[in-house]
Parts: sequence; C-alpha cells; structure tokens
Amino acid sequence: MLDRQTIRVVVVDDHRMFLESLVRLLEDEADIDVVAVAGSSADAVASVAATGPDVVIVDYQLPDESGVRTTASLRATNPGLPVVMLTGQADTSAARAAVEVGCVSFITKDRAAQDLVDAIRSAYMPAGRVAGSVVTPPATGAGASTGLVAGWEGARATRLSRREREVLGLLADGAGTDTISELLFISRNTVRAHVQRVITKLSAHSKLEAVAIARRRGLL
Repeated sequence: MLDRQTIRVVVVDDHRMFLESLVRLLEDEADIDVVAVAGSSADAVASVAATGPDVVIVDYQLPDESGVRTTASLRATNPGLPVVMLTGQADTSAARAAVEVGCVSFITKDRAAQDLVDAIRSAYMPAGRVAGSVVTPPATGAGASTGLVAGWEGARATRLSRREREVLGLLADGAGTDTISELLFISRNTVRAHVQRVITKLSAHSKLEAVAIARRRGLL
C-alpha cells in the first residue's frame, strides 16, 4: 500500500445493521478510521462539526432530512468536504441530485462492499499530494454534474454478470443462439434473455453493436 495518512470518516445511515456492517468493512482498512457515526441529518451535522472528518458517507434517505439536503448543509459550512452518497435508489434523478450538491461519488448499497473503500480513497486528497490515481476534488456547475452522472450511468450499465460476459464473449466469436446454448448448457430462451440484457446494459440496438461497444470499453 502507498504511504498515506489515515483517512478520518463519518458514516451517516439510519439503518443500524447496515451502518454496523459498513463500520466493520471500513475498520478492516489500515488507512481508514471511522471517527463518528450518525443516524440522522441533525446528528451528521453535529458529528462533522465535532470531528472534522476527511470524508463523509451519507445515506440518500434519512429520517429527518434527505441525504441531498444533508450534503448541502455540510458543504455550506465545509465547502471542500468530500461526500460519498449511498443509496438504494439506482436511478439517474437520484444520482443527478447527489452530484449537483457536490457529492464526489454515488454508490448503490448493493455495491458498497465492492466500491466504497476505493471511493473513500479517491475522494481523499491530503494537502500537497499530487493527484495520480486519486480523483481530484469535485468540479462544480452543470457541465460537471452531467459528466459525473454520465460516468455513473456508464459504470452501472456495464456491470455485466459472469454469465452475461460469457455470452458476450461467444457472441464476439460469432456464435449463434444454438451454439451458445450447447456450449453453456442453458436453454435457447435463457440465451436470448442474456443477450437482451447485454444489449440493454450496453445501450446497444443489436448484438453486433453490443460487441462493438464492448470492444471499445475493453470488456472483451
């Protein structure tokens, strides 16, 4: 691991079991220190004021205020504070609302175990550190919002399952439905369903276009 300072984190979520699982996940990382947890927007504001964290993790839905408004409140008094938004709502309107108030990342809760640690490290920019693989602090304005949402949509869209990647690879090799069915020991209807999901996730209009997009994105 690169030599780095400890990243001080506040986690805000009103679902106790999920909150505890996040804390356990983060405490397993040597360079991350959870300095406070909060279950409401009011508690989040107080915890951040008391601890001065490097990064804040905020749930999109809180009992007394939305995560979006909570982020706006936090960044009003701490303009450079990186906020990572967690949500169960995997939709563009939620992502857009998050980035428009300055969130640096937008992660669905089903991806938290895989993506959250990297998001925290990317959000953290110690003074004097030159940005390399670390993402620079969030840009502002309509153009920045559009770019961040587009990036989130693109990443979400290309999360192909293992089986979908297998089907995609066979499509790229020129295999038809019957051949894929035989090679993967699945029904033709199942093959067609996988193909349709691949096409949808890659925003393609045909199998050929899906393969072409996958090659451009390095998925093949």
